[in-house]
Amino acid sequence: MEAFEASESVANTGTGARREGEDFERLIARLWQCFRRVAEAGGAQVSVVAGVGTRRYAKLTVGTRSMFVPTSASDGVTHPNAEQSRWLEVVFGVNDLIAAFPTEAEVVRKYAPESGPYAGAQYPTIYSGLSTKFDDTVVLVDGGVLREKIMMEYKTAKSSAGRQIDGNAHERLSFQIMQYLEVATRYTKCSLMVMANGAFIRYRNKYHVNFHVQADRLTNFAWFSMEHACTATEYTRFLSGLLSWLFEGTPRTTGINR
Repeated sequence: MEAFEASESVANTGTGARREGEDFERLIARLWQCFRRVAEAGGAQVSVVAGVGTRRYAKLTVGTRSMFVPTSASDGVTHPNAEQSRWLEVVFGVNDLIAAFPTEAEVVRKYAPESGPYAGAQYPTIYSGLSTKFDDTVVLVDGGVLREKIMMEYKTAKSSAGRQIDGNAHERLSFQIMQYLEVATRYTKCSLMVMANGAFIRYRNKYHVNFHVQADRLTNFAWFSMEHACTATEYTRFLSGLLSWLFEGTPRTTGINR
């Protein structure tokens, strides 16, 4: 994952038309498979539960603690559970987030334009049916109580010239960070984990340092915690922390200062 390198940019190819991100996500899927095997070898009981849609999660249980990590849809389902499925959400409708805060009435009052197709009471139709989607989630439960929901984002960067990271590739992550701030307030504790490739520390860029600065700032607010990992050491630290929580009940340390 750290060594992953996407191919150079191609002229007249729009964002989203390239599929290298899927190759990186396949590496992450293998990582979660290895994580599950390690947990099983350590004595964790394993079952598979349904997430939203076709998503499946391996439920790893040790004593009163359970952890839900991504797994393949081909693993099947042993016991779908509505409560757990809600905890495993990764897609959040704009309407639902707005309804919680600041409410549709307030949105119309404050943000609606005075003219045009979305003026006044028609304003909610501008975002109706749209949603924000995170790449995955990991959920920590103890004694049937949700202890932490970790929103996962998987991101790759590349450098066509071999010197500086290509521009305009990370706007979506910046938007996801803002949306995470809205989603996090729906849970007792909700953090954001960004797993990226090593291009962020191989080439000149403004993203690596600023994502860490944003993560540091968020630690000032009890509701929010963000991490950005793009090296094997950082991946290992994150996964080791999960295993320590599962097997020993050790509080998971979040943020970049360990």
